[in-house]
Amino acid sequence: MVRLIDLAIRVQESTGALSLDEEIRRYIRVVRKSDTAEWSCSAHAAAALLDFVGDFLAAGGLDSAPPEFRQKLAQASEGIEPAEYLQTLAGIVRILDRDLPPEYSELPMNTWEVGLTFPLLRGFTAALTDDLESVTLSDSVRAYIATEHPFCPESLAPWAAEAHRALVLFPDAESLQANLLQPIPWISADALRELLRTVDEHMMREHR
Repeated sequence: MVRLIDLAIRVQESTGALSLDEEIRRYIRVVRKSDTAEWSCSAHAAAALLDFVGDFLAAGGLDSAPPEFRQKLAQASEGIEPAEYLQTLAGIVRILDRDLPPEYSELPMNTWEVGLTFPLLRGFTAALTDDLESVTLSDSVRAYIATEHPFCPESLAPWAAEAHRALVLFPDAESLQANLLQPIPWISADALRELLRTVDEHMMREHR
């Protein structure tokens, strides 16, 4: 529930650059594409929770809510009664959840969605920035692998899986850049393939 309120605040602070409907559609897409998220708290369940807390606040429970939650809710609701705001937000989530999640060509990922979907690839950006000795991407990948060795299977398998997923989801340069280039500035199909090739070479050489 707090994540949805955070998205609403993000839209407000964008001064018109973001749409609440689009951010919620991205949220629903993230949940639908993760069996764990869908099982633990589907968008439908989140809407019910918003309604439940709205009813609780309408019955006078606002003062007993955590201060941070009250602060976020006051910022998001912008003068609307908190209970009414939560129930309205629940309605928006419920309506948008009736549709299929948008395709990435229709609604590209934004920074927070990339961070949830490709956290290891995005995190590697910091490794590239900090690694001043490497000349090429392969050198940086090798340096990263060296820090993980000998526990490579546990750390490199999900990293390689993200690279494969990015290539499958975004098979052409235009879609890859539209969805991932801003939060992962080094990304390209060639870079992802080089990452995978370097990981495979290490695993074949050191872990056969």
